[in-house]
Amino acid sequence: MAEVALSRRNVLIGGAAAVFGLTACGRQAGPTGSAGASPRAEADPQRGGELRIPLTQEPIAPAFDMGTQAAGSVGTAALSTLAYNGLIEVEDGGKIVPQLAESWEQASPTRYVFDLRKDVTFQDGTPFDADAVKANFDRRMAPDSTAVNLPPFLEEVNVLGPHQIEFILAKPTATFVASLRRGRVMMMSPTAVEQWADTDPFRASVGTGPYQFVEYRSGDEIRLERFDEYWAETNYLDAITFKIVPSTSTQIQAFLNDEFDVIGVVPDQVSQVQRRADAVLHEYTGNTFNYLTFNQARAPFDNVDVRRGFSAAIDREGIAAGVYGGYATPASGPFSPAIGTAHQDLSDIAAQVYDPDQARQFLDSAGFDFAERIRFDAFTQDPWSKEADAIEAQLGEIGVQVGLEKQDFGSWADLIYTAKEFWMTNSGQTTRTVDPDEALYPLVHSTGDLNVSGIDDPDLDTMLDDARSESDEGIRAEMYHDIARYVADNAYAAFTVWPSEIAATSPRVQGYRFYPGGTHPVEGCWLSS
Repeated sequence: MAEVALSRRNVLIGGAAAVFGLTACGRQAGPTGSAGASPRAEADPQRGGELRIPLTQEPIAPAFDMGTQAAGSVGTAALSTLAYNGLIEVEDGGKIVPQLAESWEQASPTRYVFDLRKDVTFQDGTPFDADAVKANFDRRMAPDSTAVNLPPFLEEVNVLGPHQIEFILAKPTATFVASLRRGRVMMMSPTAVEQWADTDPFRASVGTGPYQFVEYRSGDEIRLERFDEYWAETNYLDAITFKIVPSTSTQIQAFLNDEFDVIGVVPDQVSQVQRRADAVLHEYTGNTFNYLTFNQARAPFDNVDVRRGFSAAIDREGIAAGVYGGYATPASGPFSPAIGTAHQDLSDIAAQVYDPDQARQFLDSAGFDFAERIRFDAFTQDPWSKEADAIEAQLGEIGVQVGLEKQDFGSWADLIYTAKEFWMTNSGQTTRTVDPDEALYPLVHSTGDLNVSGIDDPDLDTMLDDARSESDEGIRAEMYHDIARYVADNAYAAFTVWPSEIAATSPRVQGYRFYPGGTHPVEGCWLSS
């Protein structure tokens, strides 16, 4: 491990409020990579025990109704995968494997036929069959639906038999089957939805998964218990309890006192959790990215050279080292190497490379008014909060006057995603995407669910739609090279880092793993004696 010198640049990327003592960690962790105490060799799984996990924030959902837009938050979706299943699952390397589906065939470029498992029931006793699948999709596809994560180009769902379902697409898409995974489209009991969704959403939160929701006390606790009839029989724990603890320092102290078994960690907390000598640190570097985005419905960000100037002012290496302590890689574009062949190094694009002189040239060519104060909205959760501090400082270095405003996550989300009353903001595409389409389409397509920036570029829409429809993997990878280059060159977002996901566990926790498709890492955990 090499120590990082605290030059003026390093101080700036740490933000205005603090200077960090930093180390850059030279490691390359894989999907289940660990750093810190080494986990003991895993023996045969044991049944029993309760897993205790803190949550910083209340889930953003009416209970855990995965058919509504309000349930679109990453944290809520991941937690819900413990109670629900999808038709398929995505394993490491993007391998698609059956889950509630036994098999499927692509009968034509726009028609898929799925054969379903016959040994599955929902947690309320409702049979899982083709009618249940159709009910789930009909609800999502209804004209008044607010559902997100609909499979691309899905037009029609038909029952062919008791355990056979047909999907008709408006046009071919290479991403369709992967979009049916548990992390995106989760099967809910039609009986529970019909009876409770409008009056008691928590009681409607009934799936076929390994654990079932039994209690939700707002602001306090969410409890799941083992579903004894689970078809896969991989639910080894008696219960999983999530305690809502807003203070991360309180969470860490409780973990040190062995009051929690698993805790999510941001980079500057690593040394704190390692005060527990037997803590096991898990690191996953996936295909997520952080970014600064601009409201292009508002001047000056309707000018491409202004966006390019702001992007070129960002020191990505400094942010990766100073804010993330080495638990991140500087991003040259939206796709990290973990996305596969769609990745391409875009460091030849001037807007995506740290160059203060070039940044000023971009702004001068756009006639940017350096006397104008630019509002920058961020939320208080780290590491995004500290990344915002760093960006504010770096823009200040080239003479941009930035007014940074921070709010709690819920208030920030209302401002950005509902009101869309902002100038610029920073965030992350934190969904564990398994396909480049999922990473970019929602953010930059004119109809994308997460396109809060007002991007409306017909050429880009055509590129994205065409790439969705291409089935040849090699051709499709080249198409995404062009898309990523186009997005970065137009500075529709300034990509900052590809961050790692970090968690610490008790040594008793076995089977902890990161799933590329968004399933919660504790899905197959057990506790050793």
